[in-house]
Amino acid sequence: MSNSTSARGLGVYLHVPFCERVCPYCDFAVEAAGALDPELAAGHVRLLLAELECARRAHGAVLEGRRLESVYLGGGTPSLLPEGEVAALLEGLARAFGALPDEVTLEVNPGPLEVARLPGYRAAGVTRISVGVQSLHDQTLKALGRAQSAAETRRGLEACLGAGFASLSADLIYGAPAQQPEELFTDLDALVAAGVPHVSAYALTLEASTPFATAHAAGRLALPDEETAHAMATGVRARLSACGYEHYEISSFARPGHRSCHNQRYWERRDVLGLGPSAASLLGQERLRNQRGRAAWAEQVRARRLPVAECETLPARAERQETLSLGLRRLEGVSRAAYLRRFGTRPEADFPDELAELRALGLLADRAGRLALTERGILFADEVFLRFVDAVDTPRQARLA
Repeated sequence: MSNSTSARGLGVYLHVPFCERVCPYCDFAVEAAGALDPELAAGHVRLLLAELECARRAHGAVLEGRRLESVYLGGGTPSLLPEGEVAALLEGLARAFGALPDEVTLEVNPGPLEVARLPGYRAAGVTRISVGVQSLHDQTLKALGRAQSAAETRRGLEACLGAGFASLSADLIYGAPAQQPEELFTDLDALVAAGVPHVSAYALTLEASTPFATAHAAGRLALPDEETAHAMATGVRARLSACGYEHYEISSFARPGHRSCHNQRYWERRDVLGLGPSAASLLGQERLRNQRGRAAWAEQVRARRLPVAECETLPARAERQETLSLGLRRLEGVSRAAYLRRFGTRPEADFPDELAELRALGLLADRAGRLALTERGILFADEVFLRFVDAVDTPRQARLA
């Protein structure tokens, strides 16, 4: 049994695949649902709870006695679910595991319908919300295909901050079409002034087969050049750090006491049970990924079968690779002592060429017994992570975001 399984904590991720509209940069398993039909919402919640029971039967030895440490409702737009459906989901989890954890996160769009549901979500047991701000400028919101205007987004954010949740995170996207650094920094200043305790700032990525990727390949979508994108990334870190936010993961900044407990599970390779279409699980050495399509997922769940499309037992070398590639996302890096305790060997013994090359490129450094990204390594983090992915010859390597 792995260290992560013997430690009795567990995270649960629940995927809600419905969106008012699908953004042109998104490659998640989502579908446009407009104003979500209440019966469709209720049916999805029933299926999620049925999948939970399937998982408890199939993984009884692994899940028995586990204590929930975090719950995350993501998507999609889980705030399209009525308050009663979110309450039903959380009640089902509490019955299955004995109690809800201190951190229960719900992703929220800052539209008027979702904002009106905030008191009900809090009463249902949600303690933390993640607000999809993305930008506070109309031109960028329109370019990103977002449903809300800048004014609606600001009003929604204010309502979220005033709704009494224990914590709140706001998402921003940088590197959007025609976006300039000054616009991004204005958005950051607004979030800081509003008192947002956690900010996630993501560089726009062109995912294959999305409308953005297709348009860019055809020359119909211009994005900021590399120099501008780097100026944005450097500016985000400098601005938020100067305002007292801790840069604790590549894209994550938090005031003291407001780190995301759930997301840290992925970076530390601790167990997560994923429910819903496309959801991924890590249970001990076993990685599973559900059917991506909602219809295929639902068909399996209705038949009382696990809706798993991929299942992989990680070989030892792949586990070590993930420990480094995921652990280096955290700014504090990977503890050498912890790596030695877990695997009985040093990182340099497992990946001598990769680590030597990253040091020579100025992307990786040794700090107080830890391997950590340098300032340059933060800017070129994907280059660092790819070194370890390429170092493992494992077919169908699953990757957790």
